[in-house]
Amino acid sequence: MAKLIQNELIKWFRRPSFYVMSLILIALAVVSVVFTLMMGSTMENAPDENANQASWKESLQQENEQLKMTMDADSHWEQRTYAINEYRIKNNLAPVQENTVWTYVDSTIGLSSIITLFVVIIAAGMIASEFSWGTIKLLMIRPIKRSKILLAKYLAVLVFMAIFYVILFITSFLVGAIAFGMDSSTELLYANGEIIALHPFMFITLKMLLSSLDVLLFATIAFMISSVFRNNSLAIGLSLFLLFTGTQITQLVSMKYEWAKFSPFANINFTAFIDGIPVVAGTSFWFSIVMFLVYFILLQVISFLTFVKRDIAA
Repeated sequence: MAKLIQNELIKWFRRPSFYVMSLILIALAVVSVVFTLMMGSTMENAPDENANQASWKESLQQENEQLKMTMDADSHWEQRTYAINEYRIKNNLAPVQENTVWTYVDSTIGLSSIITLFVVIIAAGMIASEFSWGTIKLLMIRPIKRSKILLAKYLAVLVFMAIFYVILFITSFLVGAIAFGMDSSTELLYANGEIIALHPFMFITLKMLLSSLDVLLFATIAFMISSVFRNNSLAIGLSLFLLFTGTQITQLVSMKYEWAKFSPFANINFTAFIDGIPVVAGTSFWFSIVMFLVYFILLQVISFLTFVKRDIAA
């Protein structure tokens, strides 16, 4: 299995497109810090911590008073904001007042949509390109089960996804450290009605892991389409169409129909739960986990059954 995965990785490492993707990701992380510096900090720096301590506490207390009047059982964002404000006041933990390396790394997690684009392109070409180039027959004549070949290809896709995330994290961390320094403040996570204090590195790692689930599902969709239709252009085109429109269409449908919460695109943006704003009302973290696993397994079953049972010449 290791050699099969290695062969798949070598195929892409020999392609200029992989290095172009990596350079684009690095360039975006660098350009983002330039724009951040040009726009300046969106938060005012505190000239004196003791003098400013009362003002931020008073501000949070006023915000919580307003939240009490509007908060209800379904307002996830308001509940989260209220709980975090209370925690800060009780523990004398002032909100972050300026950009740091960690706030910048956090902001670059939004570039995971670019990673999704790159991984979809790789996943779509893993199988379809073998048929387009006629090299699939060379794989089939080897004494290796088809399911093992397909699994190696899929695991190679996951390796590339991990590589892109490592590139994004390292680049944004280095650039952010140079631009904003190494200061760090405790990050607060709202989960199951409780506040968990985390080191910024742990918080960023958690957000990246959650954002990778979004990438994982779209990669699996592209992989499945590639396996079923064996057409590289169709796999990429249809996957990108779903990437750019799936969530928006689901949100529109959810405004009228409650069953929209069962859509796969309503249950892939797990970082939204950290921010307290689910994509579709009525979803929860664990509900989305279950739905994610259902669709993930379904896509994998379709991919493997099609690749294993279908005739190569078909």
